[in-house]
Amino acid sequence: MNESESFLEPIPSFDYEALEREQGQTIQRLTREIRDCLHRSAQDIWEIGQKLADVRDRLRYGQFDSWLKIEFGWSRRTAYNFISVYQTFGERANLAQVDIATSALYLLAAPSTPKRVREEFLQKAHEGHTITHKQLSEVIQKEKSQNNTNSSENQNKSTSIKPEIVNIIPKETSPTSQNGEKTIPSTIEELPSSIITIETIQEGWHCLEHQHYLFCGDTASSEFVDRIPYSPLAIAITAEDWDHDWLVEKAKSVLIFPESEGESTLIIQLINMFSEPGDNVVFPWLPNPDILAIAHQLNRRIFAGDPNPQRCQLAIERAQLSIEA
Repeated sequence: MNESESFLEPIPSFDYEALEREQGQTIQRLTREIRDCLHRSAQDIWEIGQKLADVRDRLRYGQFDSWLKIEFGWSRRTAYNFISVYQTFGERANLAQVDIATSALYLLAAPSTPKRVREEFLQKAHEGHTITHKQLSEVIQKEKSQNNTNSSENQNKSTSIKPEIVNIIPKETSPTSQNGEKTIPSTIEELPSSIITIETIQEGWHCLEHQHYLFCGDTASSEFVDRIPYSPLAIAITAEDWDHDWLVEKAKSVLIFPESEGESTLIIQLINMFSEPGDNVVFPWLPNPDILAIAHQLNRRIFAGDPNPQRCQLAIERAQLSIEA
């Protein structure tokens, strides 16, 4: 070994031994197949997305990100570009004969791309037209500009969604002041110290107190994105790679900061600064267990979610909000 080699860092390897034998063998096979597909035609991208989604579903929360970085050097956002193509075109897996630039394909599959535009350009591709990122982006921006204008005009109107509601628990009363009105916390100390206990939360949408909506699942998916109304404020507190570009189309103000800075006092200040009582507020992650309690006591209408069921359950319990049918 020469002197320069002594300074080389060891090449990391994913710990397949920590997995069950059959699971480890399956994921190693999928890893090899993904590498074989990396020349990235439209059909290859779809197949990579299919295999990535398979691996994601087999690993525990947090393991997927580690596997991505060690095996491919990819961020979570890179992986979700592939997964979005697979999920969006799941019923149209035959992409081998279409001429779509890679960047255009990712854009076409993005949850924020209007469905009408997606259908129109996919049809053009199957008819033999070449689809570029530039022409697709121009049409999307024009469509979104029109939609945002309409949303801005109607953002004060009531917005209804019909998520699947599961789990029913007894309703708890919110803290009140002496005159009977809901109290508004100004510091973390004023939040309720007790919690209620619920059974393990299920995946999907949950309605809280007939006014808030919580999604237990992937908040970068269309199942979450398509149900979010235009809102004055979105607060994204995350340790993940950013894969929620759709937020800029859904909120007037989007605030992004790391979990290490997501203290309750800061969240209170930001909600008061960027929104008014009765406004919609979006939380695509729930790292702070008090986040729902804060927004509820500040009289905001909540649209929130997190892929981690434990985070969702803890936030509901901490806020003392009942899940309604």
